[in-house]
Amino acid sequence: MNRLIFSALALLALPLFAVDIDPKLDSAVRAALPICADGTVRYEEFQLELPKGFKGAVVRVDSPSGACATQMAAILSPTGEYFLGSPWPLANEPGATVEEKLKSFTWRNMRENMAPVVDRSKPTASGLFPATLTQTTEAGQMPLVGEVDRDGKMFFFGHFRPASGDVRASRAKAFDAFVANAPTRGKADAAVTILEFSDFQCPACKHASTWADPIIAKHGEKIRYVRYDLPLTGHAWAFPAALAGRAIYRQKPDLFWDYKKQVYENQATMNAFTFWDWARAYAEDHELDMKRYDADLANQELRNEILRGAGVALTNDVRATPSYIVNGAVVDAGHDGKALAAYVDSLLAK
Repeated sequence: MNRLIFSALALLALPLFAVDIDPKLDSAVRAALPICADGTVRYEEFQLELPKGFKGAVVRVDSPSGACATQMAAILSPTGEYFLGSPWPLANEPGATVEEKLKSFTWRNMRENMAPVVDRSKPTASGLFPATLTQTTEAGQMPLVGEVDRDGKMFFFGHFRPASGDVRASRAKAFDAFVANAPTRGKADAAVTILEFSDFQCPACKHASTWADPIIAKHGEKIRYVRYDLPLTGHAWAFPAALAGRAIYRQKPDLFWDYKKQVYENQATMNAFTFWDWARAYAEDHELDMKRYDADLANQELRNEILRGAGVALTNDVRATPSYIVNGAVVDAGHDGKALAAYVDSLLAK
């Protein structure tokens, strides 16, 4: 799924010129961007044709941190809503309908065979139509949402937001339903909530898997830490590991954290053929109710929850694993998680 995001970003790689930006849009963009210690923001000309009444610019973030350096589009709608992300130009795609154009774009650029559905009955405040792209994976169907103009010229991956709204609060709210069932340490009313978006097969996630521990040890009940499953579709056993983890968490929440540790310690020797036997042996060794464990593994509702959660993450500014959202703000963790710890310290010092 990283390929989906970055292929779209490459469409903006055109010769560009510096431009002035609407102050309201600039303020909204800066609130939505990741918090980085040394990033600089500049705006350049957006050369793709936008729907009538929309205006925009390319946002370039220059930073020595690979997690922060990026380019995206900032689009302002006629009604004052804004979009920050990767719009997909559809005007030159073959097809008589918007759905056909979306299907062509996703296959031609990403080699993903998606099933698009456009809801023309309920246009958004900006006059766009909500659209859902359903990606079929081995684990089930993952919905990805966005908005498209009525003429089918451009698809916006994600959503427009009110430029005067609180982007961090709305972003945090988008995850609430999935956080409720995710592996969690700490109280729901803690002063700081850290969401870690992670993949069990991802080597960078293994490296980062203990970064939250010293933060929790230092601040105790002031911290709620949530491990949010984001199994990437290119990783053969990432979803099985997430599913087995949920089955364990549903029976023995405290045991999940040892499971997480053991998966990462054994990551290098895991593969799609050996994982299930390893996970079953782990569950048996720790005296889980195996009938209940097997029922959870076969539970399509649980599978769908993980898949829907992944889709919501990808359409709400989570662009890689691992990623961190703290009280709704995307935060660059920095070297060995030091910037993440410093940001949490700053919040609790207020």
